[in-house]
Amino acid sequence: MQKLLIPVITAALTMPFAAGAQSKMTPGLYEYTIKMTMTGGPGELPPQTTQRCLSAKDLEGSKPYEMPAGPGSDCQVKDMKEGGGKFSYSMACTKPQKLNGTVQGAMTPTTVSMNMTMTMEGMPGPINQSISAKRISDCK
Repeated sequence: MQKLLIPVITAALTMPFAAGAQSKMTPGLYEYTIKMTMTGGPGELPPQTTQRCLSAKDLEGSKPYEMPAGPGSDCQVKDMKEGGGKFSYSMACTKPQKLNGTVQGAMTPTTVSMNMTMTMEGMPGPINQSISAKRISDCK
């Protein structure tokens, strides 16, 4: 079961967040906190915290919406909507595992929060993930 979670957690940790023309995020070092609950699985997993430097280039154009492809991953983001500091989209993957999900979130120039609900082949129920990030400094 833990091996099934690694791609989900990795995707969440490496995915830049939505930063559209209405509410551009400020480049800098962000601290992310990820919480995950698995229905029918081990329940709530311990929160994970990580830091990531987002450059101006990371936040330009559609790049903030792109799911970085991991080894053997084919995840696609669809139905992107944004406005008024809020965003939503759906995502689907067939490799390395079949996964479908929906995302809803909100952002300011220095914070972002989002809730993801995913179904993954082989899992007994949905996976709920909440992710929050805050800018903590300039990149070093």
